[in-house]
Amino acid sequence: MNRLQTYYEQLQLPLKSLFLGCFLITIGSIIANPYIVMIFKFNSPLFVTASKLLLYAGGIILSYFPLYVFIKLLTHRNDETNVVVTGFISYLVFLVVMTLLSPTTSPKAAYSDILNITIGNETYGLFKTGIFGFLAVLLVVRYSYRSHKETTGFSQVSYLDRDTIKLVNSIIGSAIVGAIFAYGWPMFVDGIYNALKFISSDSHNPMSLFAYGGLERLLTLGNIQTMMHQEIWLGSLGGSWMNIGGETFVGDANIWTAQLKEGLNMISGAGRYTSAYYVLNLFAIPGYLLAVISTISNKKVLKKNISLFIIVILTSMLGGIIFPVELLMLLTSPILYFFHLFMTAFIYAILVGFGATVGFSYLGSLTSATPGNLIDFIGLMRNTVMFNKIMIILLVGIITFIIYFAMTRFYYSRMAIDVLNVGSKKERVNDFIERLGGLENIEAISSTPTHIHVALRDRDELNVSGLHRQGVTRIVETRQGFTLSVGSSSYMLQRAVNRHLDALPKEEIEE
Repeated sequence: MNRLQTYYEQLQLPLKSLFLGCFLITIGSIIANPYIVMIFKFNSPLFVTASKLLLYAGGIILSYFPLYVFIKLLTHRNDETNVVVTGFISYLVFLVVMTLLSPTTSPKAAYSDILNITIGNETYGLFKTGIFGFLAVLLVVRYSYRSHKETTGFSQVSYLDRDTIKLVNSIIGSAIVGAIFAYGWPMFVDGIYNALKFISSDSHNPMSLFAYGGLERLLTLGNIQTMMHQEIWLGSLGGSWMNIGGETFVGDANIWTAQLKEGLNMISGAGRYTSAYYVLNLFAIPGYLLAVISTISNKKVLKKNISLFIIVILTSMLGGIIFPVELLMLLTSPILYFFHLFMTAFIYAILVGFGATVGFSYLGSLTSATPGNLIDFIGLMRNTVMFNKIMIILLVGIITFIIYFAMTRFYYSRMAIDVLNVGSKKERVNDFIERLGGLENIEAISSTPTHIHVALRDRDELNVSGLHRQGVTRIVETRQGFTLSVGSSSYMLQRAVNRHLDALPKEEIEE
């Protein structure tokens, strides 16, 4: 069974919520963007309040995405009514144990800004564990429920029923995991800080920015990137600068903003930690999305969703949707995710090598920051001091767009079956056709990026168990036929089947 496709099916709603959060942040950042405010005078209390609400709402969705994933994975294929309650209690126990046992020597950015535990006169900060803490507790709860699924004999005891035993075991397991995290997580945080210190000590070196780009994307995947951004964008690891008036600015984003006002960015390296976002948001992600859209052979689906696709691409360019797109890549096409990871690091290195360091309009919140947006890009193009840097980013962006589009098309057209599945492509196509009831039974077949839509003359000929063994994770019957959840190989499969269908009349004529 295609495990990644299974997870993709489970997490579709959380992924859509991520896109929604990015959309809300994009609208809020457009209203509050200094260039927009300067032109349209969006500085009335109504616009300011609307912007803050949108940014805050979108930031909450992005920040608590791991919690949503935690709930979805707990409830999937589990008819236990109390599993979510057990999961929440277990996670709280995990946090309390970890907080009480862990040392308090980690940097401030490693702790949550809004959550803490107060016991007597002592206040303990909660570590930012991102998705890792939730996944650890999820494994404990799942194991507890799986190991006691068939347990009987507790019904005669008034209190110690099966659900209570599962809850107790989950709490004990989560407490043990919390104790392990209490000693292991601070070491992990120290490792991240050592890497950041190494990068910041030689920030003009392209290889340092190569390491930064890769590390940033990996931490974003774990939902702990704000720790890194707080130290680099706003903290001392991002550098410091003193203006003529003696005022000191700390952090890459703060230095960029201050130097931009004084027209000094032509000689400054401020913005080196965010300049790659312009290439990613304006060129790389749109290139990937357009390539994926071009693989949709189901014209009805394409026509129905074309406006949504346009909104998604515009959201990428105006605000950024890198994180949800990366999750989409990881779940549907892991090869493309690792390609993107390398390209991101390479873009950071190439831009700092050419001296194309460009910052963004920071609006005061790390969770709703929108580096690399189109409005800032256009606004900076009007700045003669920044013109050469913008032209370099534009050139690198165009090349990156072509590379992303070509690589994505190549993957879906040539690699999806042979890389992710062991065996011959020809054999797999023939087996797939046979399980649909043969070529004569196929009336029409088309695809979307992860699904195949097929209309059959005789629906009873569909071999459901055979398709599941071949990797189809879900089969839905519709009025038009069947929708098969296949994964990224859907485009290659439907093209191969259509080639056989096109050749069928010719073979019959020759006979």
